[in-house]
Amino acid sequence: MAKRIDLSEVEKRADWKSWAVTGSHVLLVLAPVYAAAYWGWHCWWFLLWAWCGVLMNGLLNLMHECAHFHTFRMRELSDACGRWVVGPLLLADFDAYRRRHWEHHKHLGVDGDTKDAYLIEITGGKMFLMIGRCLVFREALRKFALQVGEKKDAAAEERKSHMWVARTVVTQAIFAGTILLAAWTRSGRALWPDAVLTAAAAYGAVYLYGLATLTVFMANLRAIAEHQVEQGAESQHGRAALRNFRCGPVGRLVFGAYGFAEHATHHLEPGIPYYHLPESTAELAKTDRSLEPSRSYLAELMLLARQSGKS
Repeated sequence: MAKRIDLSEVEKRADWKSWAVTGSHVLLVLAPVYAAAYWGWHCWWFLLWAWCGVLMNGLLNLMHECAHFHTFRMRELSDACGRWVVGPLLLADFDAYRRRHWEHHKHLGVDGDTKDAYLIEITGGKMFLMIGRCLVFREALRKFALQVGEKKDAAAEERKSHMWVARTVVTQAIFAGTILLAAWTRSGRALWPDAVLTAAAAYGAVYLYGLATLTVFMANLRAIAEHQVEQGAESQHGRAALRNFRCGPVGRLVFGAYGFAEHATHHLEPGIPYYHLPESTAELAKTDRSLEPSRSYLAELMLLARQSGKS
C-alpha cells in the first residue's frame, strides 16, 4: 500500500498570508476589466479578454480549495470566500459545487461521477469543435444547466439553493459599481453616457464573455489533462486517470493554481492544503512512482490530441 500522510502534522498557514495570496490573485485576474473600463475601447481589448478569460480558470481552482475548507484556518472564512466572492464572480452556486465535487471524489471514473468534461475528445479536429462550442456559449450553457437542474431533497436545501442567486446579485452589483467608478474617474469622461457605456462594454466583453467562453475552455482542457485516459493505457479509476504535472510559474498560474498540478496527490489526500501538496507529492512518490510528475499540462494535452481515438 502506498504511504499516506499524517494529517495531524499538516499545519495550515496564517490567514493573513492566505488573504494576501487570494486577494492579489483575484485582483490580477480582474485587472483587465478595470483597465478596459478606465482606458476605454481599443483593439487591445482582445488581449484583455484573453487575459481575464484564461486566468479566471485559476478562480475555479480557488473555489475548489474553498470547497475543501483549505483556503483559511477557519472553515467559516473558506465558506464566506466561496459563497460571497469566488462563487458569485464565477456565477456559480458554491454549495451545489461543493456537493457535486464530493461526488466526483467518491465516484471518480465510475457511475455517479459528476464531472464529465474529461471525457471530451480532442483528437484531430475535435479540439476545434470544442473551441467553437465554447465561443458560442454551448459549453457554458451545458454546465449552467447541470448546476441549476440539480434536485434538492430537503426543504432546507431548497431554500439554501436560492440564496446563491441573492449573493451573486449583491457581489455582481458591487463589482459592476467599481467598474463604473474606474470608467468615470478617467479624466474628462462624463458619467452618462460615456462612463456607463464604457463600463458596461468592459463588463460584458472582457469579463462576462471571457468567463463564458475562455474560462470554460480552459477548465475543460485542465480536466482532460488531469483525468482523460491515454489510448492503450489501463486505469485504476474506471474511465478516469489521475496525474500530477510538472509546472513552471506560467503553467501553474494558468492550469495548476491552488494545488491542481498535484491533482493525483490531492485525490489521494484531499485533506492537505494546496501549499503543502508539492512536498507531500515528493514524499509519497518515494513509495509510489506513479505520483511522480511526468509531463506538463500542455505536453499531456498534445499527447491526448495526437491519439487516433478513444482507448
